[in-house]
Amino acid sequence: KDASDIILMDDNFRSIVSAVKWGRNVYDSIAKFLQFQLTVNIVAISTAVIGAVVLEESSLTAIQLLWVNLIMDTFASLALATDTPTEAMLKRKPYPRTKPLISERMMKHMVGQSIFQLAVILTMTFAGDKIFGIESGRKYDRPAGATGPTVHYTMIFNTFVFLQLFNEINARRIHDELNVFEGILTNHIYLGISVLQLVLQVLIVQFGSLVFSCTPLTGSQWAICVAIGAVSLPVGLVLRCIRLPASFTMCQETTVVEKVASPRTKALWRRSLKRLQVQIRVIKAFQTSLASTKALLH
Repeated sequence: KDASDIILMDDNFRSIVSAVKWGRNVYDSIAKFLQFQLTVNIVAISTAVIGAVVLEESSLTAIQLLWVNLIMDTFASLALATDTPTEAMLKRKPYPRTKPLISERMMKHMVGQSIFQLAVILTMTFAGDKIFGIESGRKYDRPAGATGPTVHYTMIFNTFVFLQLFNEINARRIHDELNVFEGILTNHIYLGISVLQLVLQVLIVQFGSLVFSCTPLTGSQWAICVAIGAVSLPVGLVLRCIRLPASFTMCQETTVVEKVASPRTKALWRRSLKRLQVQIRVIKAFQTSLASTKALLH
């Protein structure tokens, strides 16, 4: 037991297969969470920095970012870690030890989704009032003495949250599988967490004006926010169809180390070779004597 790498406690070799599947599933769950979390971080930080520099305020308040952080950390980690392992995991080649946790495919989705989401949020921040026909929530465009939450910034916050909720579905698959909905109906924990996030978001927007700096939205405004957030799904599909060139890789294979045989090993090989030669001579001599005996009998 001390010299073994794997100890079977139930005397069943199928346990090795099960251990490999669950090990790869845990690895994938961590990678899914990282892909989703880093995408949210990139967009949230970029939005806050650009808003502070250009508008001298952020379109997302501190309390709203805390709610986004709750979605990103607690709920996402629970939702993305509850997928059960599949037989397809056994068909993949094992990863080398030098492979980074963030693969080139994950980086592709993180960068692509971040650019898309940031473009949406900045467009809504600087031109959303004109596009949707609402009053501007920007600091220098508000009427004198106007305070309190605005429909403009509430729609930005609501759209940002729905972008993350739909991108969470994209993050369920990290190997460019086209069907991100595979197995989603059998994952009751994921469905329950998604429904909980949706219900809490509705309550925050419609009834959380004092705490979350939101104002209630109309049905059409809700539809706009959900529709824009849902665009993350086709964007993810386009990103999955993009194949990276073979030269672009973050995975460095381990260097092959040439093993030099020791003198003792060489001596053992020579001794074995001599024994094999002696046995071959004995066999040939036996065959010769057997042939001579048959000739005399005839």
